[in-house]
Amino acid sequence: MSTDAYDDGDAVIEMDLLPPRWIDVQDEVGDLLKDITLKAAKLDKLHSKHVLPGFEDDSVKLQEEREIEQLTTEITRGFQECQKAIKRIEIMVKEASRTGNLQKGDEVMAKNIQVALASRVQEVSATFRKKQSNYLNKLRQLGGFESPIGRASTPVQNPYSDPALMESEVDKRLGQSALQQTAQKRLHRNDAAIAQREQEINDIAKGIIELADIFRDLQAMVIDQGTMLDRIDYNVERMATDVKGAEKELVVATNYQRRNTKRKILLLLFLLVVGMFVLLLIKPKRSAQTTPSSAVPRASPDTPP
Repeated sequence: MSTDAYDDGDAVIEMDLLPPRWIDVQDEVGDLLKDITLKAAKLDKLHSKHVLPGFEDDSVKLQEEREIEQLTTEITRGFQECQKAIKRIEIMVKEASRTGNLQKGDEVMAKNIQVALASRVQEVSATFRKKQSNYLNKLRQLGGFESPIGRASTPVQNPYSDPALMESEVDKRLGQSALQQTAQKRLHRNDAAIAQREQEINDIAKGIIELADIFRDLQAMVIDQGTMLDRIDYNVERMATDVKGAEKELVVATNYQRRNTKRKILLLLFLLVVGMFVLLLIKPKRSAQTTPSSAVPRASPDTPP
């Protein structure tokens, strides 16, 4: 065998030792969430500063609004990247299954990772969405907009509905209402400062709607994958039960085989004993028959008749 062949073999072994590709997705989502958390903390400070009454120049306020808009866009894009990365796990599992590279237990591990990542992204996005909703309400108050739907007008919870999804729907309706009101107000006013505030409200409202849609999509993914995991767990439990049943049958068959072997050995020993007993009975008879014939004296040739 050539050196190249050994090199190829080493390469195959190294590839076998590599972890599944969806482990990289887990690290990727973790890095994205860290970046989102840092930017969200910076955005909170800008929000608090921007809504405070002051005598800053309009250019300063405009610069703050640009920074807020940029950070909000980057954070929303980060959540979208997390969503895409989590969806890639399912694609990777299908590709591995199609090529025959899916190891035993890898599918369950991939589903668990997907559900865990989706839940983490949901938690972070829900927190950020709440902060954006609160900031939007403050902007609406500063801009003289009527308060649309508040927390008091939250729909009566259905016991079969997820409260997190209902909160997401309320925030989405808040964003949609803000967009409608700014559109109506823009028809009656043409002031530059008011137009700038309306544009800021529009951007925040659109971001809230996008975050609500991402949250709902991740929630559907968690439910689907959770159902799939329940099916896999059921199949694993059923397989374990079947294996235990087969093991019991194997033990019974082994014990029966052992008893059958013992019976054969005992039968063989019994036959040997009977055979030895028969031989012992036959041997004295032969000795008795040969003894009289050997006791008769032979006639001497010199003796006269």
